[in-house]
Amino acid sequence: MTAYREKIVLTYRHLLSIHEELQTRIINVGMTGEFAQVNTVFEAGDTYQFDLEQFRGTEDINLNKLLNFFDELEKLMNSLANINRISEEELGDEVL
Repeated sequence: MTAYREKIVLTYRHLLSIHEELQTRIINVGMTGEFAQVNTVFEAGDTYQFDLEQFRGTEDINLNKLLNFFDELEKLMNSLANINRISEEELGDEVL
């Protein structure tokens, strides 16, 4: 692997971690803001698999901006993966 390609793959791995963290932050903002009432039905130790689609269409400007950024990040990541033909093997434990 060339040094350039290695940097592209490392950058993609970093974007994956940002993607995951941003998803968590969006859920946290939504559940403490617009969806705070829904948050009250959960108890400590409860688990629930959130889908970001559940947070779309809200009146919360901040939440909408975060969701738009998330969508743009996904477009960038897909583009980088396609242009550079980044394989799952190159990402190691990370998944495309």
